[in-house]
This record gives sequence, C-alpha cells and structure tokens, in this order.
Amino acid sequence: MTKAEMFSTYVLPVLAAALTALAGFLGTQLKALYRRWVDDKTKEAVVRTCVRAVEQLYHDLGGPEKLEKAREGVRQMLKEKGISISQLEMDLLIESMVAEFNYGLGAESGAGT
Repeated sequence: MTKAEMFSTYVLPVLAAALTALAGFLGTQLKALYRRWVDDKTKEAVVRTCVRAVEQLYHDLGGPEKLEKAREGVRQMLKEKGISISQLEMDLLIESMVAEFNYGLGAESGAGT
C-alpha cells in the first residue's frame, strides 16, 4: 500500500470526521452564546417595560407594592416568552432600571431649575 492510498483510506476520513465534529461543537457553542445574549437583552427590555408601566399605572402605590407589581409583570412576560429568570437577577434588574428611571427624572427636573 502506498502512502497516497494509506492517506486517502485512513487519514482523510478521520480528518473529515474530526473537522465535522469540531464544526458541530463550535456551532452548538455559538448557538448557546447567542441564545444567552438574546435572553439577556429580552430580560432587560421586559424589565424596562414593566418598570415604566408600573410607574405610570401605579404611581399612587408605595415602593414595596410597585416592586411586587413589577415582579409580577416581569415573571408573566418572561414566562410567555419561555425565558427563566432568578429572583435575584430580576430584583437586580428592576432596581437598576428604577435607578436609571429616577436618575433620568432627576436630571430632567433639575435642568430647568
């Protein structure tokens, strides 16, 4: 058996299988990273929407009641989209969005005075 026959019989199929496996692995990893990125962006958008809605609809409620309304909205919207979120992540995103919202209001009201 010549080197060329040996290469085409044994090495080439093994190399092709290894490259196929590598491409499949990289594809699944990229898909997982993309899915995580999309889920994170969706969570941020949902929290932003819920915080703004709670501020508009329930402005007469106190802080703890508004927080619970925002939590309910976030849970429901993400559940409909099939995205899970931990309590800690949800609370941190809500608090971050509330701070952003309050800072934006403070900057606007402070500019005219």
